[in-house]
Amino acid sequence: MSSESTNKSEKRPIYHYVIGIIFLAAVLLVCVFSPPITRSIDRVAGDGHGGNTPITTTGEMGKLHIKVSHDNNFALMLQKAAMDDKRVILTEVNEAFAAPNSMLDLFLESFHNGDNITYLLDHLIIVAMDQKAFEKCKSVHRHCYLHEQLGGDLSSEKAYLSKDYLDLVWSKVRLWQFILEQGYSFLFTDADAMWFRDPFRHISIYADLTLATDVFYGNPEDHNNMPNTGLVFAKPTKKNIEVLKYWREARKRFPTTNEQTVYDKIKHELVSKFQLKVQYVSTAYWGNFCQPQKDFSKHSTFHACCRSGLAIKLDHIKSVIEEWKMYKSTYLKS
Repeated sequence: MSSESTNKSEKRPIYHYVIGIIFLAAVLLVCVFSPPITRSIDRVAGDGHGGNTPITTTGEMGKLHIKVSHDNNFALMLQKAAMDDKRVILTEVNEAFAAPNSMLDLFLESFHNGDNITYLLDHLIIVAMDQKAFEKCKSVHRHCYLHEQLGGDLSSEKAYLSKDYLDLVWSKVRLWQFILEQGYSFLFTDADAMWFRDPFRHISIYADLTLATDVFYGNPEDHNNMPNTGLVFAKPTKKNIEVLKYWREARKRFPTTNEQTVYDKIKHELVSKFQLKVQYVSTAYWGNFCQPQKDFSKHSTFHACCRSGLAIKLDHIKSVIEEWKMYKSTYLKS
């Protein structure tokens, strides 16, 4: 063996040792200075920012597990309640509205007293805002969902524009967004809107969003109409999902205002930003106390809006129901 070959064989172990030290040092540097890896799960109906919810503690993991579980339960209910074309009807009630002989009883009874619309109850989801409303719902209806809230007592009647009132009315917009994200269209109805005929027949196919009105000025495309979110129909499109996100985000600009007034303030922004096509339904078809017409040959629904307080709403809407029954017995005899 030559002297050169001997030197190479002696140097090789030292060379490998140096490389090993450099490699270990590099690994240690990566471990020390790299940020920790955090698991996250996408929010199902996000906060308008499209962000994620990091799981960093056992407590947060528990809350997220409950939220995802509730969302999954609601998605399953949508599947069961939907029509063949994936339309659902949605309303919300709290304990005050669900009490015996209160608004929920009148609302459900209106379907039975209506003009052959009892079948629509199969596609109605009642969202209960508290446990007592949920128990009442389960005793009278098939599709009941307990909507988990982040604190606050939403069971009693709420003063107009109080914090609990605002939480109650804004919660429905998040639910609307979730429904659209699941691929379903919805017709939301306040529980103080009585149904006499099928209101879907007044919804135009061209519109992205269809709303009731407090005051209707004659043109269903006129944004000067005064909107009412007590009856809202939306298609499950990407545009509408973005519209609802923008609408919810606008609450930050008007923190003491309900969702209806905020919509009225931003409706021109929505049309400009998203090319939103909106249909406003005449009060001749979706009636109310704001612009009462009392033409039961045309009314599909009648909403107890423009009446303050549950007791007053109940008293006035009961009189409308009796007028409808008289009209039906006279003109709609089977």
